[in-house]
Amino acid sequence: MKSILKLKTIDDIEKELSIIIECEKKQKSDITLSQIFDFLAESIELSIQGIGYITKRTTVNKLLGKYKFAKLISKGHYTKTNQIPGFPPKDLGDPESAQLRLKTSLTAFKLHSGPFAEHPVFGGLDKKQWEKIHGILASFLFGYIQLFGDEKLRFVKDRENKKERNYSDKKQNQNHHQNKKEAHGETKPSGHNSRKWKNKKKSHYKGNKNQGGGPK
Repeated sequence: MKSILKLKTIDDIEKELSIIIECEKKQKSDITLSQIFDFLAESIELSIQGIGYITKRTTVNKLLGKYKFAKLISKGHYTKTNQIPGFPPKDLGDPESAQLRLKTSLTAFKLHSGPFAEHPVFGGLDKKQWEKIHGILASFLFGYIQLFGDEKLRFVKDRENKKERNYSDKKQNQNHHQNKKEAHGETKPSGHNSRKWKNKKKSHYKGNKNQGGGPK
């Protein structure tokens, strides 16, 4: 099953999860929400908590793992369930707890700076690489959920995100111009020094005027 979703970051996963939570939904297959949320949460948890658990890997397996990782990143998606070890997990039958677990794991990943665990197939990965894997996995798993009324919600959220980006860019440009002015000495001194600067400028002007033949 190829998902049309393209989730690349943890933020993308969080945004898509918020849409799933708010929308009316139903299962596309016998995979439940609880299984989807729990499996994705467990994957994220293991990437930051599975430190010290190292699978014995031969040189061939290491090279094969790197090849498989590069191939998956190049494709950008899983195509079959059997490409994902351990999926589907046992259904615990508690989607609300699974949802909370997933939210918590996403926050924990964002706050975690390292080190990171080895992937059972791909081997050692850094944070950015793990984030890509989580995004691809989430894209695949969320494809099992059929949503209703999500188009309008996506439009509203995209518009809000666009406003936030525009505001952030505008603020950044203002700071950049301000720093540029300060670097070139174009800003006037403030406070007491400002008055001295004005007085110096004024007396200098009078001197020039007298030297030019004006009345003394």
